[in-house]
Order: sequence, then structure tokens, then C-alpha cells
Amino acid sequence: MPYHNPNSRSRRNVLRIVGVLVVLAVIAGVANFLHATTSEAAGNVKPQIETMQGIRQTAQDSITFAQGLDDPDRFAAHIETVQQCMDDYDRLADAKQIKYLLSDNLQERIIGLLYRNQQRTIIDSMRVAAHNLDGQTKELLSAVDAAMADDFSQHAAQWLLQVDDPTQANELIDRYGKQREYSSMREMLTGLESLHKLRSDVKQQVSSAVNNLHSEEASAAAIAVPERNGDLDPAGWYTLATNVASTMGVQIEQTMEFNCGGQSGENPNGFVAAYYCQMPDRSQRDIMHILTTHPDWTQTARSPWLVDMVKHELSHRSIMISCGTTQPTIAADRTEAVTNSYSVLFFGADRDRITNQQQGVAEYAMDASSDQLATAIHDGNCG
Repeated sequence: MPYHNPNSRSRRNVLRIVGVLVVLAVIAGVANFLHATTSEAAGNVKPQIETMQGIRQTAQDSITFAQGLDDPDRFAAHIETVQQCMDDYDRLADAKQIKYLLSDNLQERIIGLLYRNQQRTIIDSMRVAAHNLDGQTKELLSAVDAAMADDFSQHAAQWLLQVDDPTQANELIDRYGKQREYSSMREMLTGLESLHKLRSDVKQQVSSAVNNLHSEEASAAAIAVPERNGDLDPAGWYTLATNVASTMGVQIEQTMEFNCGGQSGENPNGFVAAYYCQMPDRSQRDIMHILTTHPDWTQTARSPWLVDMVKHELSHRSIMISCGTTQPTIAADRTEAVTNSYSVLFFGADRDRITNQQQGVAEYAMDASSDQLATAIHDGNCG
């Protein structure tokens, strides 16, 4: 009779359970190994890819910045090259092998282990593509920097004279006057964006100054000026002239000697009765001068001609604020005639009185052409 062991079935069950647990332990160990392996692989390459992605983002932001400038077509070739390099990088970065490697899904990362050699090759190619992209981004930003510097060198001195408040213009001049060095393209882009904003602010201030100027001109023109010499005494005429000037924020200074930009003398050409001096340091921006040594000063001081004379010098200043210079290109060799026309059209100076006082002085003679040029300047066309 066979021996019956009542514990044999239990033993078999135990063995089955132990076997399952062993299998599960092996599976868990393999899973942990695979997780650790794939995590380590992703962890090793992620910082590199993040750096490369930063280069790519800077390239995209640089294109956007360049396209938003005043003349984006100037940078079209550089933009196209950067875009091509960015496309080359994106094709590599979008490869399924790289996506498997960086996936948050464990199964996809495990699948990625099958592509380890391909991943290494693609990442090496990505490094080359990112390096090329970084270099072309530098070329683009350098072109932008050169264009902005060229614009600055041509116009900054004018902007300083045109704006009512020179604080930001001086800051712009100071920043452009310093050597700029950047440790990365992102830093260069940030620096150029900051300079561009500052430059845009200054240019907006120029626009505001011109608009304010025209409003002030209308106020100055609205001040009534008597027609006859005897309507006011010398003090009255001078007070009226200073009121017209102060409406523009300008101070009148009397002087016995002409002195402007290194030119000096009691009365150059025997004609100067008053002058406005454009100096690069703004020191004379809001000052006009009356030359009391002029032979006709005593008579001028007792007549409405004094006010017309002041309006002529204020017109030089207005033209300077509008165009950045008292001698805009559009005026050519007719600066004084155009300035006379400007004083008549926008300051209410008396045309007949000016013509009578300046008979025989051809460069001051107004006509339809000088009126048109003065109007063009007032409308923002400096030539």
C-alpha cells in the first residue's frame, strides 16, 4: 500500500508560490536594471540636449528680433542661413531614436535601448548642427549690431540735440561708447534688445519733441505784435521778444561779440544782428543771441523788427529739432531763405517787414520755392 504524505500538495503549492516570487523578483530586477540603465542614458544626454535646445531657442529669438527691426530685409540673407541651420538641427532632434531616449514613458525608453548606437551618432550630429547654428546666429546678431551702430553713428548727435530731455540719449551714447563683449549669443541678443529699446525710446522722444515744437510754434505765432515802432518803448519790445522766445523754452542772451563754434568777432560779414548756435554738447540748444554791436541795434531795439529777428533765430532752432541740423539737405544752399519762410509761415513773422529789412541780401530772399521747402521741413521731410 503506497505511503500517503498529507503535506505533499501543500509543499507543491509552496514551491509554486516560491517559483512565482522568484520570477517576479527577476522581472523586478530586470525592470529596475532597465529603468536605471535608461534613466542613466537619458540623464547623461539631457544636459547636452538642453544646452543645444538653448542655442536653438536663441537662434529663433534672434530671427524674430531681426525681423522686427526697421529694415529686416537688410538681414534677409543671414536670417535665411540661420533658418536653414535650425531646420537641420530640428530634423535630428525630431528623430524617433532621440524621442525614445528622452521619453518619460519607461517602455519607450526601453525600446530606445535598441538604438543606442544610432542615438550616439545622431547626438554627435546634433552637436555639429548646434555649433553651426550658434555660429550663424552670431553672424546675424553681428550684422544687426553693425547696422545699429551705423545708425547710431549717423544720428545720435542729432538725437541728443532734438530731444527735450537728454537723459536717455546720453545713456545711449554712453553705452555705444563702451566696448561690448558677450559670453554667449543669448547674452548678445539680450544686450542688443536692450540697446534697441533704448534707441526706440530716444527716437520716440524725438518724435514727441517735434510734435511739442509745432504746438509751441503756434502759441508763439498767436502772440500779438504791434506794427509801429512807437507802439512800445525799447523795454516793451524786448519784453515782447523774450515772451515769444520763452514760449519756445528759449532764453535770449545779449552779447557784444559773435561767438559760435570757434568763429568769433564783433560782427562777421558786417551783417549778423542775431544768431542761433548749434553746438554738439546741447549747451546752446535753448539759447539765442542778440548782437548789440550791430550798427542798427539801437533802431532794431525800438521796432517790431526785433521780434521778427527773434522769430528767424527760433526758426533755425525749430528746423534743427525737426531735422537734427539747422542746415538740412532739402534746403541745399538756401538755408537762410528757407528759415525766413519758416518764420513767416509758422511763427507769424511779417513777410513784408523782413523783405524790406533785408533788401539786397540774396541768400535771405524768400519766394514760393523757399516757402515750399519750409513747409516740407515742417511736415517732416528734411531731404
